[in-house]
Amino acid sequence: MHFHLTKDRVDKRLIGHENHCLSGRRGDLGMTRTRRWLGMGAAAAVLVATTWTAATIPAAAVPDSKNRTVLNDVHTDAVDVQYADGRLALKTRVGSAPYQFYEASDVIFQLRDAGRLAVPDVPEYAFLGPANSPVWIAPQVQDPSLLFAGWDTESVPTGVLAGDTVDLHLRGVTGPGKVEVFQTDGVGQPVRIFSSTDPLYTSRREAVGEGHHVHANWAFGAPGRYRLTFEVTAATITGAALSSGPVEYTWYVGGTNPQDVVADATTTTLTAAPATPGVTLTSAVTPANAPGWVEFFDGATSLGYSEVSGGTAALTTQALANGTHTLTAKFVPRYANDYQSSVSPPVSYEVVGGPTTTTTTTTTSRTTQPTSTTSGTQTTSQPTNSGTTTTTPTTTTTSCVPTTSRTGVVLDKGHVDYAARIVDGRLVSQVKDGTTGGTPQWRAPGQVVFHLGAAAATTVPSDAFSFLGPPSSRIWQIPQTQKPDVVWLGWNTEEITSAQATGEVKWQLTEVSGPGSMAIYELDPFGKPVVIFNSKDGLPDTYGIRLGTHAHGNWAFTASGAYRLTFTQSITLTSGATVTDKQVVTFAIGDMDPKTLLPTTTTGCGADGTTNSAAASRLASTGASIVPPLAVGAALVLLGGGLLFVLRRRRNES
Repeated sequence: MHFHLTKDRVDKRLIGHENHCLSGRRGDLGMTRTRRWLGMGAAAAVLVATTWTAATIPAAAVPDSKNRTVLNDVHTDAVDVQYADGRLALKTRVGSAPYQFYEASDVIFQLRDAGRLAVPDVPEYAFLGPANSPVWIAPQVQDPSLLFAGWDTESVPTGVLAGDTVDLHLRGVTGPGKVEVFQTDGVGQPVRIFSSTDPLYTSRREAVGEGHHVHANWAFGAPGRYRLTFEVTAATITGAALSSGPVEYTWYVGGTNPQDVVADATTTTLTAAPATPGVTLTSAVTPANAPGWVEFFDGATSLGYSEVSGGTAALTTQALANGTHTLTAKFVPRYANDYQSSVSPPVSYEVVGGPTTTTTTTTTSRTTQPTSTTSGTQTTSQPTNSGTTTTTPTTTTTSCVPTTSRTGVVLDKGHVDYAARIVDGRLVSQVKDGTTGGTPQWRAPGQVVFHLGAAAATTVPSDAFSFLGPPSSRIWQIPQTQKPDVVWLGWNTEEITSAQATGEVKWQLTEVSGPGSMAIYELDPFGKPVVIFNSKDGLPDTYGIRLGTHAHGNWAFTASGAYRLTFTQSITLTSGATVTDKQVVTFAIGDMDPKTLLPTTTTGCGADGTTNSAAASRLASTGASIVPPLAVGAALVLLGGGLLFVLRRRRNES
């Protein structure tokens, strides 16, 4: 809709009408003519105002570019598998409980320059490239200065998917170099998982449920930006196929700070074609998958914007007046640290008989913001004291037979952590037991025995592991990568927040009792051992753990039998006070009954010969009750008092 009636034309019409009235009725200047003038003037004013307003309506403002969140030194499950409402999805999980969850499109994983290493001259690692060539690795073992990345299925409930498993697929990789994702096993050998060059390593099956998360070495062959596309698939227990669809994750290799992440360059082109009515402006953006908007300009005047879809954005406008126009298109990226802005070359376009008002078609988009999700409630079981039952003694004598029972649990498989927590201002070391699924159970270390059976038996691989013994000698080991039928014991400080404490948790191994030596060590990306604790060369040994850490290492024992490890943990509270906790952790190694190492409880006997748990520890040596003697003594006292009263009464009567 447009108007041709300008202010000049309105004035001429009013003057002509006035002259006509004066020539016909010069003496009549009454109310009739005045009302006509006022009516026509008001109408003209409306037309003028309408024309002015329509011609100057500004185009809607294009959304501002934002920055993706850059992660470069945190613990993250980069590929986080989610299940809700019968659907699978892929997101990113960051930190420790309560976790932060992000859409994959909202984050960039930065691998700093400090992750640069040289490929070792070892045949097993040739898949990374030629010996001594550079490779950048986000390591499987946490390094405080680098990204600690993995994947998880902990948010997927059990009992919903067939086999309680999902399949994680690497569907594609773009970037300046090759990508390899691999683990280092307990004897220093690489275990390949995903590869951008070898089709044998593009899928991995993962169990789902609490405690199922994995860390690995993420290796990149050159600095720059990489895009890794993952998909998760599964089947329900009824056979229905599920898929998350492809999800793209962005990595940037190089630099030190988020500001060092360089956005990819883009190009923008523009074409203009007649439309009915107006002109259609079409812009092409390269790369075609660059998200954002294109804003169209006539000289310096914005005509409006449109969202890019499949590398194209279009807008139809009627804002161009008669004459020649210089048109341009400017690409505005959704994320400024993802893609750079670009402007098309100018396009000259001539309008003949064009309208004077604007009709702009604008498409807006939604921007997903990261959300924070709080994990579930922890449940702690508290023991209850059983009461003591007393019955009236009888003449029947029942022999007392004390009984002994064992308490606690044996853990020989599944995910477990030795964790530090702050409870009521005290440091508490506990076992976080995730072996049963669902909510983890918090247990006192004294109520747990870790059992390493035949599945944990292995041999010392080489001279590099001489701290464990000669090559090929037998050891039992919990590996730093999860192994079926072997308990997967790690350590964590995720329960302690910066509001509670400062600095690191000081973890000490002060004493080892057992038939052999033991060591805890990690492996670097190329299988070289990094020793944390080693009882063979003397104790105590000390190791610092940053807050928010969840890590796994290798726990090795050189002989079968019972071991008791004494650990001390300490930290400084924000109040300035230092708190400490000391615990003994028990291991059963080899072919032995681990239940024999569980703590025992002995029950004594009550007055009627029934068990009396309250008296167990006090009366264990005699098994007798003090109630009958006390009762007899009381009876004798009462009898003596009665006789004395009778004698005195008789004397008084006489």
